[in-house]
Amino acid sequence: MQELQSCEICPHKCKVNRENGQIGKCKSNDKIKIALASVHQYEEPCISGKNGSGTIFFSNCNLNCIYCQNYEISQLGKGREISIEELADIFISQQEKNANNINLVTPTMYAYHIIEAIKIARSKRT
Repeated sequence: MQELQSCEICPHKCKVNRENGQIGKCKSNDKIKIALASVHQYEEPCISGKNGSGTIFFSNCNLNCIYCQNYEISQLGKGREISIEELADIFISQQEKNANNINLVTPTMYAYHIIEAIKIARSKRT
């Protein structure tokens, strides 16, 4: 992805070449990394509704919040790398589970990947 060659995706605008293996201020390279994809039944009722929220926790973060409740995921990078196609399949799986929504947790540094995954998921669902 050309946008990752001089990354300005978050407010830090660190301009690292994530496609060349460099790690940005967000602790991410050019690969998508997730810690968890599940249907979360116990989010706020207005979000999870009766079928739950299709939650995807992305690894890493650009905020470095001192009291982050997801510290191991956001700051230590807990998780596994997946492809854009696998992310598209996760989106479809969440829909097949009748999740009320897809809740992306800390997605900023993967925005371009997510856009591509949505395109793939849409093409598979039509």
